[in-house]
Amino acid sequence: MINITKKIALVLFVCGTVFTSCSSDDKNENEVVDTATLKTFKDVTFSLDEEEGFTATRFFSTETGKSYKKTQIDATILPKIDIAFYGENSSLNYFVSPNDPDDGILKATTTDYINYVKDQYTIDQFNKLENGADLNGLTIVDDGETFPDNKLPLLVLFKNAAGKKGVIYVKSVHRVGGDPRIVVDIKIQK
Repeated sequence: MINITKKIALVLFVCGTVFTSCSSDDKNENEVVDTATLKTFKDVTFSLDEEEGFTATRFFSTETGKSYKKTQIDATILPKIDIAFYGENSSLNYFVSPNDPDDGILKATTTDYINYVKDQYTIDQFNKLENGADLNGLTIVDDGETFPDNKLPLLVLFKNAAGKKGVIYVKSVHRVGGDPRIVVDIKIQK
């Protein structure tokens, strides 16, 4: 009787271990923190390769929480894209409206950016931001500016076509190796 009990316990233990290890393999593309009024996306990457030949992408949807290469965007995804990035060299990086005629996609939505934030918002404010209403007072008008690699970390303010305001915290740039990219955190009103 004891041997049967031990065997049953062993089988249950192995099944539990297998189930737990399989379920932990399920991973979101980007870590999302969702509160009642604010969505936060951590460690989102944007490609510095215009051809998007590597794993990083140039387009992001705060609605789906996913990054996309231009070739992955169809008629269903297109209206959900609200962040686009372009980086040509170490002195020419910028977030651009998804419908930009040069670097965007025809018939995409419009997003305004302040790529060169002077004193409107600080990294400390970004880190403490937990309520979407705290972004209401920001005036965001597209500035057409760029930012160089050597000014990182920095913030970019944006307002998407739905009128939701957000902040992009550009944390790092990686130009060496086979997958050139920037890494950001994003907070946006719900």
